[in-house]
Amino acid sequence: MKWQPACSILNNMSKALSPIVMPALFVGHGLAINAALNNDFTESLRSLRTRLPSPDAIAVISAHWSTPEVRVTSSPFPKQIFDSIEFQEELYAISYAPPGKPDLADTICSLLLTAGINAKSDSTRGIDYGAWGILVHLFPEAQIPVVEISLSYHIDTKKIVDVGKALAQLRNERILLIGSGALVQNLYEISKNIKAKPYPWALEADRKIAAIIQAGDASALSEFALQNLGRSPAMPTPEHILPAIAILAMKEKDDRISFFHESFQNASISMRSFIIEHG
Repeated sequence: MKWQPACSILNNMSKALSPIVMPALFVGHGLAINAALNNDFTESLRSLRTRLPSPDAIAVISAHWSTPEVRVTSSPFPKQIFDSIEFQEELYAISYAPPGKPDLADTICSLLLTAGINAKSDSTRGIDYGAWGILVHLFPEAQIPVVEISLSYHIDTKKIVDVGKALAQLRNERILLIGSGALVQNLYEISKNIKAKPYPWALEADRKIAAIIQAGDASALSEFALQNLGRSPAMPTPEHILPAIAILAMKEKDDRISFFHESFQNASISMRSFIIEHG
């Protein structure tokens, strides 16, 4: 008969009773067609699911939704939005219809308003590709409630740090926070070949950003984005890197950061994705 020392039993009980701190994710989502593909990127999402604690709900900060103030979807049954100009026919065959969570939308708005960030719920907005395009691989059953959070076009790269910090406490409430965008994206220079060799300037920017993320410095990432926005071909517009800054700002002292996927698609889009995990 096997036995355990009393101290070991107590340690195991302590771990079982310890509150779960949910990870926070940033996903470089690439073009919409990834929702229908089976490739290294989508496989990394499916593999990631096996190491995630089961969340009570999911909140996605999407690069695909810009509004005057921060908005949060509050419909109990948000519609699926096909929002990309390059949607191929096979994408319309994908149905992803998770329930919403109006009370979570209210909580998010309250946290942001308390932090001095203008926010309101939106009961008419659905879930766009920035959310369902990755969730279809992470949580294909579509049973976990999902809310989507917009980017306010009045929030700059510095203020988005405050958004992340305000929402970080939701990690203690079994909410999985996800940023969906791209660390490097230039659609003006995009190649039609999804496997095209990345541009040297794209690789250089991706390496610099990766080092900042590994250091866990959201303010430094904000500053890098500010300095390069519109000046570097790696960052002609800000909306895709803003969710990454917000997620990085959720890092706590004892958290660790790792990249669960690293690649490029279409020569100018970084698919680099990272996870923040506690302990």
